[in-house]
Amino acid sequence: MEREKFRAYAQEVVLTVLKMTSVQIDKLREMGDLSGVEILEEKVIAPYEKIYGALLEMKVESMSDEDFKPFEDMVEEIREKNSLSEEKVLNNLKKREELKGKSGATVVKRFFKYNLNRLLDRKDKIAEKYNELALKEENLENLLKDTIQEEEQFDIIYKLQPVREKLRDIEAKYLAVETDINQLKRKLESKWPYEVYGVISEEELLETYKEAFKMED
Repeated sequence: MEREKFRAYAQEVVLTVLKMTSVQIDKLREMGDLSGVEILEEKVIAPYEKIYGALLEMKVESMSDEDFKPFEDMVEEIREKNSLSEEKVLNNLKKREELKGKSGATVVKRFFKYNLNRLLDRKDKIAEKYNELALKEENLENLLKDTIQEEEQFDIIYKLQPVREKLRDIEAKYLAVETDINQLKRKLESKWPYEVYGVISEEELLETYKEAFKMED
């Protein structure tokens, strides 16, 4: 097998393992087995994600034969360790090439980008609201410092309390959105979370989601 073709083959092996593991993780989450999820994420997802990233950057044409042979052996070892047949990997490669630009990967990537933009917009609105309340809190605090009368102080404190409660609530919302944004950015940067869907068509993926929604109803 030519070197460039073997690199694509290696990528497909790793993507298949990542896809299989993602399915296992989803099942474990449904069962509430969080320790099992953590083990798979640490022992499989994290290292294989690094391997996939390295494969995307790998310059196989400049590798010596002495370096390329261990690389081939490592890929075959990964394939055999995960009980993947060579036929399955090659079939997936063929499907990926046939569906290029119109696969499920295109749909999922587009979905990730849409959600990222939506969350970034939400983050801006939350930040705007936070700044408004923070300014209101600051004004009330300054007013409190300049107030001598005890009755007026109690009145300002009474007004401060709900403002601070809203600020805490908004801070929690901001952090939650920030977490979701970082997760989506990471998925887009690492590529594999959407590339694993490159072996099924857009129609197949959308049909699968429709069926899933029906089952939930």
